[in-house]
Amino acid sequence: MSQARRGRPPQISRDAVLEAAERLATRHGADALTMRRLAVELGVSPMALYRHVPDKDALLVALLDRQVAVLHRPRLPRDPRARLAVIFRWLYDGLDDRPWVVDLLTRGDLIAPSVVWAMEDILAAFTRLGLTAHQAVDAYLTAWRFTVGTLVIRHASRRTLAKLEHEPVQMRVVRTADAGATPLLAETGPYWAQARAEYDYDAGLRAVLNGLLTPGKPSG
Repeated sequence: MSQARRGRPPQISRDAVLEAAERLATRHGADALTMRRLAVELGVSPMALYRHVPDKDALLVALLDRQVAVLHRPRLPRDPRARLAVIFRWLYDGLDDRPWVVDLLTRGDLIAPSVVWAMEDILAAFTRLGLTAHQAVDAYLTAWRFTVGTLVIRHASRRTLAKLEHEPVQMRVVRTADAGATPLLAETGPYWAQARAEYDYDAGLRAVLNGLLTPGKPSG
């Protein structure tokens, strides 16, 4: 009896690879995105993926670029301080919708090449406001880390608080603070939950930028 003839392996495109990778990352997080799991998602062998992306880092960079491509560039004001606020808010909003991208960026080794225009514009705005080029880099890193740090806490808190069936320990500690030992905590205890829930990124960013742009050299 003759053996059944095998059919041709499924054909995939680079776009199909990136779409499947985005689905996996959105559903399960960046850490779940492996070449083997991606191959299973597409119904192909892992080797079939390497015809489109040479390695996992190349896949991740292409995936980051894909996220930037769907974001509309903001209309930027001419005033450099306002320009900084708009660009960082644009970055914040784009990342807030994609928690898995934040996880990738906190690794410290990846970037979307198509976002370098924003980095250049940020540096230019800082230098227009009186910083040297090196000071502008320090200021950029400070504002960037504030932005990413805010998102990391926001996303992690959202996931945790959604599962809690009791008052968060943090809130209980400040609510029941000893007025004798920690009078300011006791006084503000009832306000902390509201402050966390209504935290204003734009106000925080303005405070960071104001600090970075005060007279004198920034530290760093």
